[in-house]
Amino acid sequence: MNGAEQLAYGALFILAVALLLTNQVALATVAIVPYVLASFKYSFPTKKAQRHR
Repeated sequence: MNGAEQLAYGALFILAVALLLTNQVALATVAIVPYVLASFKYSFPTKKAQRHR
């Protein structure tokens, strides 16, 4: 994850919390969905190709 992605996900998290604090649950849900999808993207390990000699 590069710096721009970290900044974007941090902003989404702050936006979701701010929306929840102002009782706008529907908009907060829309902000949380990409955050959750991104966490799935980085939570599973990727296999690197192994060369057989």
